[in-house]
This record gives sequence, C-alpha cells and structure tokens, in this order.
Amino acid sequence: MASEIRSSAELQAVCLQALKKCRGFELVHEVLVQPRENAVGRANWTLAAVRPRVANDVLREARAVIAGLQESYLLNISESPDPKAAPRR
Repeated sequence: MASEIRSSAELQAVCLQALKKCRGFELVHEVLVQPRENAVGRANWTLAAVRPRVANDVLREARAVIAGLQESYLLNISESPDPKAAPRR
C-alpha cells in the first residue's frame, strides 16, 4: 500500500484528528510533526510534541495509532520547516 504524501500542516491535522480519539488526548489542541533524518526504510517523520503535554503512559497507549499514521502518510520534506529551527511556544 502506498503512503499518502502530506504537507506538514496537513499531516499535523490528520494526526490531531486521529489522536483526539485516544484516551488522554481529548484536550490536545496541537501536534507537531518533524522530519526524521536518515529515515531509510522507516517513516520520514516523527511526532515531536503535543500541546498540552500528555503523560508518558498515554503516549505509550497511542503508539499503535502513531505507528499506523507513520505507515499511511509521508511528510513532504520539501515543504516542512527546518527541524533544527527553534520550536514555537
């Protein structure tokens, strides 16, 4: 199955929508995805942050959802922000 290519903003929206269905993510209003360096054979992006933060056990429970998103979507690297840039607060 081919992965769909999404811009950073589109991918963040998809991730937010999917994660809000998971326990503990109900109040999350923003997610940040970041390009992954040396992503050969793996997803080319990672979930870098959620706002507000959630507990580590909540993130662990959502691991399968995140992995499914990483299998289904590729980040359009040419449109993504510089991963070394300072994160927005």
